[in-house]
Amino acid sequence: MPSFDKGAIVTHAAYGRGTVLATRHRGLEVQVSFGRFRLWMPERELAPVRSGLRLVEETHAPSKPPADAAGDATADESSLDQLMGILYGKGGVPSVPPAETPPEVPVQEPRFTPTLPGRDMDQASAIEALRLGLVPTTHIDHWTVGRTWEIGRIRDFLRDWTEGAILIEGAYGAGKSHLLRYLGRDAAEQGYAVASAGFDPSEATAAFPKKAFRRLVQGFCMTVGGETLTFRPFLRAVARHPHWEDVLGDHPLLSFLLHRLAKGREDEETWEWIEARWTGRRPLPTLHDYSTCANIYCNLLSGLSRAAVELLGMSGLLLLLDEAEIARNTIYRYQVQRGLNFFRGLILTANDDPILLDEDIVPGNPTTGLETGLIYSAHNKTRYTTAIPSYLKVAFALTPGTLQSEFRRYRESIAVIELDILNAEQLHDLFDRILQTFAAVYGTTLSPRGRDRVFHLIMLSGRVSTTRGFIKAVVEAMDFCRFNPRGDVERLITQGSA
Repeated sequence: MPSFDKGAIVTHAAYGRGTVLATRHRGLEVQVSFGRFRLWMPERELAPVRSGLRLVEETHAPSKPPADAAGDATADESSLDQLMGILYGKGGVPSVPPAETPPEVPVQEPRFTPTLPGRDMDQASAIEALRLGLVPTTHIDHWTVGRTWEIGRIRDFLRDWTEGAILIEGAYGAGKSHLLRYLGRDAAEQGYAVASAGFDPSEATAAFPKKAFRRLVQGFCMTVGGETLTFRPFLRAVARHPHWEDVLGDHPLLSFLLHRLAKGREDEETWEWIEARWTGRRPLPTLHDYSTCANIYCNLLSGLSRAAVELLGMSGLLLLLDEAEIARNTIYRYQVQRGLNFFRGLILTANDDPILLDEDIVPGNPTTGLETGLIYSAHNKTRYTTAIPSYLKVAFALTPGTLQSEFRRYRESIAVIELDILNAEQLHDLFDRILQTFAAVYGTTLSPRGRDRVFHLIMLSGRVSTTRGFIKAVVEAMDFCRFNPRGDVERLITQGSA
């Protein structure tokens, strides 16, 4: 069984390469950084790649030999002189002219290249996003290359009310998060409220729906009458509607909040409660933080969606869930099951499955639905949905082969978009757009021959396994040219240093 030291480079079947940060439980659990996230995982799921960072012990100069050892060394040197005299004559070893010291090559100091006056701030911020390997969200159409078919699929999904969920599948760096943001932008333009969240085992794991709900609340946004509303202004607008009680008057949680807002009795503690952040002891309706409480938070989301449509005239509520495959990467098996239960509850709620309204709930450990097998909270057996239709849509982004079979079992007709890396022509188009942005912001340009040479070297350098890796390689090369206009950018690309 391999054991990993801090700093070791390891690989995981789903997440790729990472660096070991720490171990625990005698090395059976390992904390690994995969760049954008870090997590604890069983040691058996990892394989060593090569040595990573290692702590180097301080070295000490060898001590001087004792006097008798020095005498022996003198004797050895005398014998060696006699031998060399036999070989070369009395003159001993022939003299060798000292090697010529190569002339020092002056190191070119990087120079500061300021941005051009009157530059477009959107383009400047775009470069900052590109340095992280991310496609900028501003002018998202301009930075979306080669995804015509995929964009058509997500637009069909928004218009199709017979399907409530969609999967966007691709390797890390393939553009899943970017396509999710594109979907969110299109949905907002079509009148949807949009809530987005990314899963992280250390903060928002799908096994604990309250944490996921908290992230969705933080990422909630909608536009009504030209005004952009976040979560709190949205609920205030709902409470001002004269007929809100017809829609949510009997809701076990939202009605409590809306009554207070309608009477002007809002306070920070009440807001923190509905935003799943309240940890105090004030008597408020309980929002449990157990892994068995997916029914509570699916119900809340369906209630918010109905309020957006039936009271404020929106098209629905779209949930964007990134890094969904994290649900499988937990230490305990029950957490995997509870995370998948939450996802299944969302899919059935978004697809208006009528069984959610009247299935029998069977007490047990855990409490489950008789027909669906969904897990219900034993403390609050509220239904997964408030009504049909729920006006809810859900989009999941995940890596290949992690959860697609599970989602297919939940709903065979679920739409799937599989992302591949862009082809050479599409990457060249993206390359040209990045260079145009550098020219507009910094005035940094390449000759036509230099452009072709840099592009082909990057394509051959092994850094185009993902779109993100390609973007970062191009930006790194252009930043080098910006600060070192006479430097050897080709050597930087091929050898990693210049």
